[in-house]
Amino acid sequence: MHALCAHVERKIASQLPDQFALVHDGWSHGSTHYLAIFATFPSSDPIGYTRTLLAFALIKDEDSLSADAHYEFTVFVLELYGKTWDNVIALIGDNCSTNGAFARRAGVPLIGCASHRFNRFMSDVLADHGDVIDKVNQLMTKLRFTLPAARLRRLTPLVAKTNNTPRWSSTYSMLKRYNEIKSFLIDINDNSIDVLRLNVGEDREVTALLTKLEDLNAITLALQSEDCSLLDARQIFDTVIEDYPDAAARLGRSAAIVKNPAFEDGVVKVLLGSEASLTSVEAEAIKALRDSQASQGSEEGVAVPALSLAERALKKKKVMRAPSVYKDCRFLRPTSNMCERFFSATKLAVGDRRCSITPKNFGQREQMFLRANIHFWTTEDVQAMMRTLE
Repeated sequence: MHALCAHVERKIASQLPDQFALVHDGWSHGSTHYLAIFATFPSSDPIGYTRTLLAFALIKDEDSLSADAHYEFTVFVLELYGKTWDNVIALIGDNCSTNGAFARRAGVPLIGCASHRFNRFMSDVLADHGDVIDKVNQLMTKLRFTLPAARLRRLTPLVAKTNNTPRWSSTYSMLKRYNEIKSFLIDINDNSIDVLRLNVGEDREVTALLTKLEDLNAITLALQSEDCSLLDARQIFDTVIEDYPDAAARLGRSAAIVKNPAFEDGVVKVLLGSEASLTSVEAEAIKALRDSQASQGSEEGVAVPALSLAERALKKKKVMRAPSVYKDCRFLRPTSNMCERFFSATKLAVGDRRCSITPKNFGQREQMFLRANIHFWTTEDVQAMMRTLE
């Protein structure tokens, strides 16, 4: 397997273009922290870009997760493929201070994860309803106890769901499940449940909040799409701000959390076909994207859930593009969700039975590397590697 990984790395090095973006994120399993780094670059693929996993490994210095440690690890990965920071157009990751310092050290612009920004906005939305959310969570927690759960099962196959604070989607799922089972609560005939039931005013608040969350959940789904571009994310956020003006502090193009607004504004204008409106600052920020040989293909429409906010945000996506001197900027991803999807698959692969394996003996890393880059190897390559080891 190690020989096959080395073979795939050599193939990637031979096909990796001179300019690309890096998408990175970290994942903690137990007490061990891993880092995944993807490269994205323009291609003829229908979504406009190709992604390649460059590394999935421990940071060399496990005692530090600082910006310097991330920088040194990424330098090592780039050297493995015969590249330097001069080949990197942008860094894409969460909007944390570590990533900001990392990007400044590398001398490349940081594109903050749009999903991360939206989650911060959703935390603000939910904070205004903290009391009723806590009360629903207490009720749902009680309904998961053995006796109340057994009585609820006699009335409905639906089980109670509780809140996982870091993920606002779990709050949405909990409130939705509460709305589905609340009519059965009186028939459970349990005093410990009755004292936790919501009053009429609180129930109305939950109904109104659930309606709002159902609308905003469409935004989450749209941002998670593999063909969502920076232009799409900008249109989505602008539409959210129209309905929720307070969201501008988190989602606005000039929000404090945006590390390189001139670069992002320039990329959005290129994607929109409005290069003539680029300011001198924006043109300077995206000068690395200039490419006189870039293809002149037009963007395709993005299919998103037909739910009001997302549909309104993207209905103007199909536009005619004038000939451009810039690269197809769809490879500059608005989120680091590809890393999240990769980590979810890795967590399933690890499973409970492999938890005792030490990180250095974690062969699953190589398996996941090969799985993510499956288009770089075939069974013939496996046979060739086996022959070299005979």
